[in-house]
Amino acid sequence: MALFKPKKSENTGTNYYGICDIAILDFKDISNQFDWADIYLNITVKQKGSDYTKSIRIAGSLEKEPDGSIKGGSVLNRLYHFFDVLGVKAGINSKGDWESEDGQPIKDVAKFLNDNHAEGIDANPTTFPFLAYVYKEKPKTADAMVYTRVHHKINVNSTDGRKKLEDDMKWLREKGYLKEAPIEAQTVQDKSIQEMEEVFGSDALGNM
Repeated sequence: MALFKPKKSENTGTNYYGICDIAILDFKDISNQFDWADIYLNITVKQKGSDYTKSIRIAGSLEKEPDGSIKGGSVLNRLYHFFDVLGVKAGINSKGDWESEDGQPIKDVAKFLNDNHAEGIDANPTTFPFLAYVYKEKPKTADAMVYTRVHHKINVNSTDGRKKLEDDMKWLREKGYLKEAPIEAQTVQDKSIQEMEEVFGSDALGNM
């Protein structure tokens, strides 16, 4: 009788960290759950080659004039960069309300985005039109848990888009805004956390 040996898993070449191909599945507006968040979009993405989803989160407060009108806020830069890449023709007006580019009110921004710019939460995409940077975030203390993050600064899936995203991540890394933990230096605890994140999705709240 011949010996039974398990088949070796093939290396598909799939890259789960660094710049990865993604598709946008779903948007949720959860700003009403946080007192400090004027904007809080949770974006579910599917990574090429992965069976599980991850999250990008764009969240923050708006700077306001004494009369309550909007005067700025770094979250707007993050939001409009993301929207520009996706081709979203909408945003925040001076009163802090969502509206389309032609001034039409948007009562439910998550529905608007899902109807026009998402594959669907249960979709199994075959094309991945965007690029995102997936990384392990360096914990603030040595004994803290390590989490997988998906940076909010995405780009179109093209040669130019990849080069631009590489340059952006390099700049953020050099300025100290992108704090990465070495992937090869994960502890057993970190690997367990990674497995949980792959099943349940990761928190990707990034403010830079």
